[in-house]
Amino acid sequence: MRVLLVIPSVLKRGVDADVAADRHPTMDYYALADAIRARGARVDLIDYTSAPSHGLPRDLALAWEAFRRKGDYDVIFTNGENVSLPLALMFKATTHRPRHITIGHRLSPPKKKPFFTVLKAFKQIDTIFVYATTQRDYALSVLGIPPSKIALIPFNADAKFYRPLPATVVNENLVSAAGLEWRDYDVLIEAARRLPDMTFKLAAASPWSKHQDKTAKRDLPPNVTARRYEYGELRDLYASSAIVVVPLLENDFQAGVTTILEGMAMGKPVVVTKTSGQTDVIIDGENGVYVPVADADAVTNALVRLRTDPALRQRLGQGARSWLEANASLDLWAATIADVIVGK
Repeated sequence: MRVLLVIPSVLKRGVDADVAADRHPTMDYYALADAIRARGARVDLIDYTSAPSHGLPRDLALAWEAFRRKGDYDVIFTNGENVSLPLALMFKATTHRPRHITIGHRLSPPKKKPFFTVLKAFKQIDTIFVYATTQRDYALSVLGIPPSKIALIPFNADAKFYRPLPATVVNENLVSAAGLEWRDYDVLIEAARRLPDMTFKLAAASPWSKHQDKTAKRDLPPNVTARRYEYGELRDLYASSAIVVVPLLENDFQAGVTTILEGMAMGKPVVVTKTSGQTDVIIDGENGVYVPVADADAVTNALVRLRTDPALRQRLGQGARSWLEANASLDLWAATIADVIVGK
């Protein structure tokens, strides 16, 4: 079997040594490629640098490159609807195509609806993996995608890289947060103003998000700092923190899930805004704490309760790590998708 992985990004090449030296997590596309190869299939990967532009936007150029290579592969996997939708429409122009499997990160924006309801792009996609119950339900009830084509799975964190580091001294007054996508840092900063004896370190950066850093060029309280952290620095930050917070604006998909799972993998109690889309990871009181949307009082109260109850922090952190290992490790994610690509 021949498989093509189409990655709408620039592949991080030459990181093998850093991964082996425990300085960098394994990238999910490399983990997936390894899982597919372990099942006896041949795998190639292409990214933005692999596709001549032809004067096209880079997502469309990448879709065209995948379409151009369709005869060489039995399966094409596209990591995102920004490439899978144009590729699906291209497949409508041919009588023979490889199996097409994709990740549907967020199917619900209005601009994507016509691709499914009018152009019926889903007919040229065999499996769509989604990460949120809300996205699955929308796909079925609004977009009319057949249930056989939708697979709800957890997202992932590299549980080998993000793991408890017992040798690290934990600062019981340190709170960390990370990421940009749909973050409500206004609420977290307001909580920080009310808790001047606690320290808040925000890794307000993301290689994936197009959202603006709302912490930039603003007057932060003296107990709050915000900057970019590299992977090793971010892991050290998580390790030394007593609590990880993921404050979110209302949204209908799994925004924030990367940071949530990284914090859980580190064995930390994670405080998460319960949005419409963020419902599939945290079990309140068992592996984390939910707070309502836009509620600085609830965030403040949750932080005070966790800071003053070490036993609760430990129980939630252990529950978080156990849940991650059982449901959302990178190895499990890769194996689940590889099974569908190759066939069990």
